[in-house]
Amino acid sequence: MHKHLPGTQAIPREFGLRWLSCFWPGSVRTNMDREPLHEPRMTPPLRIVTNSPSLRAAARASISRRHYALDGAADPCGGAPASGHGSRGDQVLRGHPIDRILILTVAGLGDFILGTPAIRAVRQHFGTASIWIVTIPEVRELAERCPYVDSVRALDLRGSRSAWRWTVGPQCRDFWGLVRELRGQRFDLVLNLYEVSTWTGALRMAALLSAIRAGKSVGRSSGGRGVIFDHVTSHEDHEADAQLSVARMIGSTSTDGFPEVWVTGDDRQASAALLERYGVDCTERLACLHPGAAEPRKRWPSERFAAVGQRLASLGARVVLVGAEEQRDLCTRVAQAIPGAISLAGETPLPVLAALLETTALVVSNDSGPMHVAAALGIPLVVPFGPGPPGRFAPRGRGIAQLLSSTGQRKGRPWWDGVPMEAVADAAVRLYTDPWRQHRPA
Repeated sequence: MHKHLPGTQAIPREFGLRWLSCFWPGSVRTNMDREPLHEPRMTPPLRIVTNSPSLRAAARASISRRHYALDGAADPCGGAPASGHGSRGDQVLRGHPIDRILILTVAGLGDFILGTPAIRAVRQHFGTASIWIVTIPEVRELAERCPYVDSVRALDLRGSRSAWRWTVGPQCRDFWGLVRELRGQRFDLVLNLYEVSTWTGALRMAALLSAIRAGKSVGRSSGGRGVIFDHVTSHEDHEADAQLSVARMIGSTSTDGFPEVWVTGDDRQASAALLERYGVDCTERLACLHPGAAEPRKRWPSERFAAVGQRLASLGARVVLVGAEEQRDLCTRVAQAIPGAISLAGETPLPVLAALLETTALVVSNDSGPMHVAAALGIPLVVPFGPGPPGRFAPRGRGIAQLLSSTGQRKGRPWWDGVPMEAVADAAVRLYTDPWRQHRPA
């Protein structure tokens, strides 16, 4: 049956060994005997407001470490000085020439943005190599603006994670076409930046690596599921650092963990034209609200976003609502409750959204992809963060981010009960009126 599927006849037998290694690690040579790499943590300037004393203490300790671990200086919190990673990279590559590199970042928008320090580090270390990226279709247009890569391809794994759907189902033509193209590139090195979250995902990744005839592969340990890679790193702190540690595993010495977003002149013109169509003057100060999130459980109540928008509108801000097409109704309801507000939900492709956020004085957002876009652009940011603590996926950037998080809520009570509207509105007003006030010397 399978002989008629394009590309299946060329899949190496190695896949069977990789499949077995996921269940019987001792049956084939894997990376389980290799010592995992532990990278120093780096946390950007960040203000976290929470009612959890333990979370506050952890945040203070993490923030106080951020520069000492990078510079190789003694950590005042008791950590050891950072060491170089060039020797580890030499051990991983063992003198193999690296001319073609494939980076897999098939995850969400926020995950891609947090991975841009790793992509930059790979380019800095392999200046003349040809670098390809495989990401999801929603991120492709933004990824194509990345100056560190030569080619971008998309794989819509988020639409369906069914192996049958991809290999023999309705999307098999696209999948096998991509496999044949990647196999034809004969990549010397494959880097998987995101974690492998399930054992089923590990099997799919093993199949993909075998099908494209990957050279050396490097990924994250992911609780043992990284057995499918030749080399792994066990760093699992902040997501940006976890992805950057994969680049350090192959010899990169980059210590710049700040994400990037790239905005072109055409993107700015498209954003200006969109605002003009809605009657927004270029001299108005904008405050952007993003009440949506890909995961509904992360959404702070929409009526509270409306109340925050009303406070900002009373200060003269022109409030703009943004969101995906499926969030159009949500953003319209919030905009209707705010004097002079407009909703651009569903009308801002990612590059245009980045150009729009670049012009705003403040962004108030749930934990979401647009939150990470704003942080990467250095825009003042207020985030009602939940339901989990903001450790791994806290926004990272050179601007000011104020997170309001609640943990330890009573069973059965929603997380946003611990993040009142007044606290978020006060934080938004402070950053909108004078974002640098609390950071100036007395």
